[in-house]
Amino acid sequence: MRLYISLFVFLFMGISGLKSQTIKFGDSTIVSLITCQPGEALYAKFGHTAIRIRDTKGLDLVYNYGIFDFKTEKFYWKFLRGHTDYLLGVYPTEHFLQEYSERNSGVWEQELNMTVIERRRLIELLNINYLPENRMYRYNFVYDNCATRPYDIISTAFNGVIVPGSEQGEVTFREMIVAYLTNNPWTEFGINLIFGMDADRKVRKQTSVFLPEYLRTSLQNSKLISLSEGLGEKKVVNRINILVQPKPADEKNPVWFFHPFTISLIWLIIGVILIFTQKNLDNIQHKIFDFILYLSTGLGGLLIFFFMFFSEHPLVGKSINILWLSPINIILAVLIWKRSPRKFFFFYNIIYLFLMLLYILVTIFLTNSIIIAFIPLQMLLFLRILWREERLLHILFIPTDKGIRWR
Repeated sequence: MRLYISLFVFLFMGISGLKSQTIKFGDSTIVSLITCQPGEALYAKFGHTAIRIRDTKGLDLVYNYGIFDFKTEKFYWKFLRGHTDYLLGVYPTEHFLQEYSERNSGVWEQELNMTVIERRRLIELLNINYLPENRMYRYNFVYDNCATRPYDIISTAFNGVIVPGSEQGEVTFREMIVAYLTNNPWTEFGINLIFGMDADRKVRKQTSVFLPEYLRTSLQNSKLISLSEGLGEKKVVNRINILVQPKPADEKNPVWFFHPFTISLIWLIIGVILIFTQKNLDNIQHKIFDFILYLSTGLGGLLIFFFMFFSEHPLVGKSINILWLSPINIILAVLIWKRSPRKFFFFYNIIYLFLMLLYILVTIFLTNSIIIAFIPLQMLLFLRILWREERLLHILFIPTDKGIRWR
């Protein structure tokens, strides 16, 4: 969603007509849903939604549920935990459009097919939302954001029931979100890392409106079963206008060499070469390589653990990536420089291999979400652990007439 920052402090001061808590429009109003094209910046990757209301008296305002302030105390900690508070801002449409024009993002307007009574009800609801005690809300990327709020309040204002159009097909939350990150492979890698099993659930039509472009398409294909007209049907959208026409721009493709898949593939090749060229477990190259491997995967596991148990963000719970990215690997990265904990390594590796196999089974049969960029890193972990286990088997055990025993 489009995340506005404290740049828009003028939203709450110095704008004539907005100083009062109730904004009054005439009866000849036009109500529209505004959809903004995704931008290049990470915070703008999913686009944005707002409500526009204008009348013949010249009052033309945007109601924007996407305002937040970086200067909020402990902002980044709150953001990680999912405790970010957003605001409803109201300001002239020209200021809203100016920014999207400057960043070359398209803006579309869908004029809603509302009666005078429905328009009045919507304006009343928006003004109630804009009261100082109501304008702040706890942001939730999927279930309560700058797209779902406009949709909910529009649905409430209509005197009837919005019936979504044609089916969008079988799609998961992960697929919907990752589709916007194809040109940001490292962001896509990170999102797939922290997403849990809930991200692989199929999305219902009513839920898909959390993304602005999906909301735009949904409303365009929707009908309203009107209670005031004897259950008659009418279109939700009257007309579409293009408010900002983007100029053609060259699409920037990520450099393949710095893609997560490429980097992990290079690490896989180096790890395999070391296995075949350096047989000694205590070789310094092995220790350095596995120290980095254990430390990086341990830190990844720690990140997943944090989001699973200490964050309220949706879709990050029940992450099966914790099975192959274990926070305990941070401890192993330290112990790898010592000889004494070899028995611990031996038994830990057995458990680790089992967990990795469990991850594969769950991925194939339950989630069906195979992440290509993860595969070389997972193969590297599996091969390195298997090789270490084989080496430790020769070091820790000795064959005898009665079988094998500890050395």
